[in-house]
Parts: sequence; C-alpha cells; structure tokens
Amino acid sequence: MHIAERKLLELQEELAGIKAEFEWWLADAGEERPLRKHQSQITRLTDQLRGLADRVEKEIGRVSQDGDDILRVNRDLQLRILEVHRLWDYFRSKLNLRYVAWFGPYLAAADEFAWACYKQALDHDCRGVPAADIKAAPLVFLSGEFSPFIHLRQSPFEVEDVEDALDSVDFLQVLFALPVPVIGLPWYQVAHLPDVVAIAHEVGHDVERDLGLTTTMEGHLRAVTATIPGPQRNRWFAWLPEVFADLYGVLGAGPAFVSTLTDLLATDPTQVAAESAAAGPRPAKHPPATLRIALAARALEQMGFTQEAADQRDAWAEAFRSNAEETDPIEPFMDDAEAIVRGLLTGKYRQFGDLELQDVVSFSMDQQTAADTAAEAVLDGLEPPSDDIRCLVAAARLAFDRNPARYYLVEEGTKTSQELILDRAMESMGDSPRADEDKPVATPAEDRAAGAALFDLITELTNKRVTDTAEPYRGSETR
Repeated sequence: MHIAERKLLELQEELAGIKAEFEWWLADAGEERPLRKHQSQITRLTDQLRGLADRVEKEIGRVSQDGDDILRVNRDLQLRILEVHRLWDYFRSKLNLRYVAWFGPYLAAADEFAWACYKQALDHDCRGVPAADIKAAPLVFLSGEFSPFIHLRQSPFEVEDVEDALDSVDFLQVLFALPVPVIGLPWYQVAHLPDVVAIAHEVGHDVERDLGLTTTMEGHLRAVTATIPGPQRNRWFAWLPEVFADLYGVLGAGPAFVSTLTDLLATDPTQVAAESAAAGPRPAKHPPATLRIALAARALEQMGFTQEAADQRDAWAEAFRSNAEETDPIEPFMDDAEAIVRGLLTGKYRQFGDLELQDVVSFSMDQQTAADTAAEAVLDGLEPPSDDIRCLVAAARLAFDRNPARYYLVEEGTKTSQELILDRAMESMGDSPRADEDKPVATPAEDRAAGAALFDLITELTNKRVTDTAEPYRGSETR
C-alpha cells in the first residue's frame, strides 16, 4: 500500500476512535449509570464535538475524492483531530473525578448546588436569548487555583504547547463557545463543604454571560450613579461584574453566602486596611473587601435578613477595624452601597420578562429556617430533614459557623456534620438528569451545526499564527 493510502486510513481510524469514545461516555450517562446526572452535559458536548469531527471527516473525504496530495495536508488534518481530543479532554478530565469515591459525594453536592442556583434564572422567560445559546448545567471541578473561579476569555489557562495547534488563549476562545460552563474549586475545599456556598458567586458570572445581562446591568447602574463624580462612577462600572456576582450569591444562598464571602476575604488586617478603591495602573477587578462585605450586607437587608446583615457587619468590623490613617478612604463608595444594591436587585430585566432580579433568584425566609434547622440537626448528630440542596449547603456553612469544632467532631459509630449533609444530599438527588426537559434548548442538529462552525474558528485562529514561509491550511468552507 502506498504511504498516502496508509495515511488516509490512519486519519479515518483516528477520527473513528474519538467518535467511538463519545458513544462510551454517552452510555455511562444513561439511566442508573455513574454519570446519569451529567446526561445533558455529555450529550450536548459530544453533539457539538461530533459536529467538529464531521467537518474534519468531510475534509478528509474531499482530499480523497479530489485526489489532492494527502501527504501535503495530512498533518493539518491530524491537528484538527487532535483539537477534538483536546477540547473533549478538558471536560473528560473533570468528569473522570466522578469515578473516584473520595471525590464523588462532594462533587455531586457541588454540581447539584451549582445547578440549583443556575436553574433559578432558567426557570423564567429568558426572553431574547436563543435556545441554542442557553448552556447546560455548570460542571464543577477541582483545581490548583486559590479560590473558586470560572473560565472566561480573560482567565489564565495553560494548554499543552503543540506546534501549529491552538495556544492557550485561542484554545480558551474555542472552549468558551462550547455549551457547558465550568466552575473550578480549590482542591483543599473537598474537605470543607461550607465553602461550596461560594459557587453561587461563580454561577452569577455564568448567568450574566449566558443570558446576556450585561447591558441591562449597566443600564441599572447608570441610573443610580448619575450624580456620582466621574472617577468614582467609573470604578463602579469596572467592578460591576463582580458586584453582580456577589449579589447573585446572596440571592442564591442568603446569609450563608455572606459568611462564606467573609471567610474567603479574610486575610492580613494590614492588607485589608490598605486596599484602595482608586483606579491605578492595574486597577483591581473586585471592590475592596470591606466594601464587598458592605454590599453583601445591604443585599441581606433588601431580602429581609436585617439581623443577619448586622451580625455580618459587626463580625467584619471586629476582625478588621484599623486605627491607621486612611490615605485612600473608601467611605464615598460605602455611601453608594445602598443605591447600587437596590438598583441591581430591583431593576427590571427584560431577559426575565421584566421581573426584578430579586424576584427571579431568591433565598426565602422559609429556606433560611430550613437551613437553620438542618444545621442544628447535624450538630446534634442527626440527619438533616431538608432535601433542598441550597438549604443543605447553607446548613453546612451555618453549622460550621456556630460550632467549628463540633462540625468536624468524629465519635465512634457516628458521622460528622459534613458526612450527614453529604449523605442527605446524595439521597435527595434521585436518578433523573439535571436538565429540565420542558425548557427549550438547542436541538442535536443545532449543536452539530455549532460544532461544525468550530472547525472554521479553529482554522481562522490557527492561520493567524502561520509564518510567512508556510502556506496556511484553508479547508473547503473556511469563512
């Protein structure tokens, strides 16, 4: 057999291999299978990546039928197949963690909590948002990052350095187009469930991006900052994505989120006192920690949790009160906090049928009561009565706050508070997929088409880096 014929068969079999792997993962996402709760995520991902693989297959067929020199384009086509694998491996490596018994219950609870917070937004009209643009449930994974995060275009991310393949920046741009958002948590949090509450903040970023809320948010902020001096107003606009995500977190988990935020922001008091609200050569994307706590406490008051808001303010002030002279006071920004919070929570969002954000996402007094009851139960060594994942996760934070030593106390023949909560969370999940079958989502054909478009995007990004001495690969349908 001629070398070119062998290379053609090699390409065909390499492509067949990734398609066969997709079938294996889909089978393991079936009823009563280990990944049954991830069925919609795996289905949508593999549909889109199949669309990409189909475009590669079409290119292989075109080369074979037209008699083009397969040896000339073989490497380019192999790189396209490799990109299918690399994109899938980004998710494959995270799904693999679900097979490890040590991580399983924690990740299951984190996934369920993320979906419950995300679903709050999807349960409303989502007007003006095409069904094909609506993402599947977020996928939680464990990472070496210090704090929870989601991957956006500007987030740091490193992919293997492969000559002529997508680099880290371009890879992330392609990844961003896929239908499953991801949320990374620090590895050490697997032993500390109370910090899972921070996921609600990251879901806020996903909701803003996926449902196209940015322009609406900016309109609300513009309305309540009209009389604020220009430089001060500009800082609020720079902070808006993080402020919105914090407020979404408060709406998602109530007082438990503010407590979690307090612990995540707690650091050297000297450093906290020195934080600046002014714009510098590298302005911070987050407001100063003290201002973030003030905003979160205001949101609690807006929701009716007046005493809890006061308690959080007092706890922060006690730990981080500073007598040092302030060279860059944040007091003017503190004065803005009430109006900022009210504007974002009570402003109308056309994407939700002109409802207020606080009517779309909420953590009710009844849920807080359920979380309080569950926290007391697990501290007494009893199974928590609630089956609401948001209440259970909030209960983990509340129980830890009330009695940190008791929360992790292990006695012979008993379970820790965290184990009791995780057990109850696992019992309450059931076997059905997380996706809501009554909500419009992209059809398999739409996902395949979106995947096919990725071929053009990858080609475009790759060709930008081709040197002048090399001829870029164009394919048959490059835009």
